[in-house]
Formats: sequence, structure tokens, C-alpha cells
Amino acid sequence: MLIFVIVSSLAMVSPAAAVLTNIHEGDSVFLGEQGLVLASDVFYSSGGVSDDQLAYYGGGNPATGTPDYVLTPSKNSFYVDPSVFSSRLGLWYSYPNGSKNSYASISVLQPSLDLRLWAYRSGGESFDITNGKIVKGEALDFRIDSNLYPIFQRAGVTSGDDGIDVKVRNQVGATLTALINCNGASVSIVNVHPTTQQYFLPSGTLTCVWDTGNSQYNAGSYTVWAECNVNGMKDNLGSIEGETITPTLSSLKSTSTPTPTATTSTKTATPTATKTNTPTPTSTLVVTQVATTSASTPEETAVTPVQTEKTQATTATTTPTETQSPMSSVTLIISVVFAAIMIFMASKKE
Repeated sequence: MLIFVIVSSLAMVSPAAAVLTNIHEGDSVFLGEQGLVLASDVFYSSGGVSDDQLAYYGGGNPATGTPDYVLTPSKNSFYVDPSVFSSRLGLWYSYPNGSKNSYASISVLQPSLDLRLWAYRSGGESFDITNGKIVKGEALDFRIDSNLYPIFQRAGVTSGDDGIDVKVRNQVGATLTALINCNGASVSIVNVHPTTQQYFLPSGTLTCVWDTGNSQYNAGSYTVWAECNVNGMKDNLGSIEGETITPTLSSLKSTSTPTPTATTSTKTATPTATKTNTPTPTSTLVVTQVATTSASTPEETAVTPVQTEKTQATTATTTPTETQSPMSSVTLIISVVFAAIMIFMASKKE
């Protein structure tokens, strides 16, 4: 029984918990985020005078240089507008006084999100099976590869706040937000808060999150994707491969326990050359061996009757020659003997 898995990864939009919009000095913000609230400490303040602008210096020195770009943001509803910030990624400084003191207010980043599928082995031989084959009964885990984790490190964020959601759509179109693990327990796969660039569900350590052998999961096609519905990134950026969406992988299948090597050989060996004697470009050594055997057998069978016919033809041709030669010799001898007898009898009469 087979389980086909299609994996894709998306960054999408949903209403975010208010705490996810709170931005403080030094926080990272991402292109497309909207409704952000810039706390007072984002802006430099000294001697009762506070800045209210942000400046970008590129590779220049903020303490002595002239900024490349200056803006006055809305402190209560800040939008990381891609048209403004996509070419100005990195540190933005409080301006005009903060930059002189190298006071970095925020860091603007381009979002990225990817999802990997892992085959879990309790003995420590787990491996990435994203591009491999999935068999019913396999124990699986998901790894989120993303730079979005600073969102979930913002001050005041709790486990109940929005996060990255991993979802599984089964063969009848139902979307699952929890899976049965190898202990038979239900594990939520939504509102995940990664704390590192590479993060295994549900808590950061590789484990069995999805027991595909559980009776609740029939063999068939399953689509798996990840969404980040925080602060409107996907609505504002659109679907950009490698940033907010990843290419969908093709359906995967196998008939034996998958490993990176065994799955490949199993797939190519299945269509052996029983239907054709000509190896196809995707066939392997098995095809070549089958084709050679089937070609040699008819050649040997065909040679045998040809040799028999030649032997019979030779016999039929030589037999009359051998029979005529002895008969000619006997006739000559009889004639000679008869002539000798006649001469002897004539001599007696005289």
C-alpha cells in the first residue's frame, strides 16, 4: 500500500495576534508585514528630544555619512512596503540623532519558507525523504526551514499566537491540522513557533509526528504544505518561489521500505523488459540482461533446422553418383571376360 505525498510551502495571510505586531529596538521585520506598532524605543531619544524618522545608509557609515533614504513611518500602523524596502534590506537607523550614535532601530529581511519531509528512525538513522518514496507505515516528521523565526521571538509572544501552520490534505480533500504519531497520540501541526533556522515539529527535535501506518490514513495521495499567516506577508508580496511559496513536488510512491538508494532501484526495476527487447533510457542493467537472453534463444533455435536441411541435401545429391560408379566397372569386367572366353573357344576349334 502506498502513500503519495506532494510537498509545497507557502507564506500566507491571516489576522495575527496583536502581540506579533509589536516591534522594539533591534527587532527584525519582514517585507510585506503590515499593521506593525513601533514602540518608543525604536527611536533614539536624548535630552528630551526623540527622533521620528528612519534612515538607510547602505554600505555607508551612519555616524558620519549621508543616508541613502529617509522616511517618516506610521508608528501605529507601519507597513514594510516592498516597493520601498526590497532594495534596502538590512539595518535602518533612528534619524537624525540616532544615526550619529549608530542607533539601529530595525532590521528589514526578505522572508523565506521551506518545508522538508523526514523519515524518522528511532535508532538514529533518520534521513530527508522529501525527494524520496513514501510507503504506508513510514514514520514521518516535518522540518521547517525558514528565516521567519525572529517573529516568534518578539516580546510577549505566547504559544497561542499565530505561527507557521503545516497542513495535510488527504485524498478526499479534507485538510488535517493534527496527525497521529507513533505513540497513537494526536499532535497539532499548526501555530508552530520555530526558534531556529531549521526546526523539526512539534518542538524542535526530530521525532515521529505522523505514523502513516495508522488505520486512519488510507493509501493514496496526500498534499502537504506550510503557511505563515502573520501580518499579511503573502497578501502583500504574492506568490514568489523561494520566498513565500516553494515548487510543488511530484507524487511519490514505492513498494518497499524507502532509502535514498533502494527506492531508485525498485522504481526502475519494476518495468522490466518483458514487453520489449530494446532497453529504454530509464531502464537499468536488469533490462539489458533480459533483452540479451530473449534475443539469443531464437537465434540458436533457427540455426539447427538450417544445418539439418543442408545435410539432407548433400546426401540426396551424392547417392546417385556413388551408385553409378560400381555398375560401370562390372559391365566392363563382364565384357572383358566374355571376350576372353570367345577367343579361347575359337582356338579349340582350330
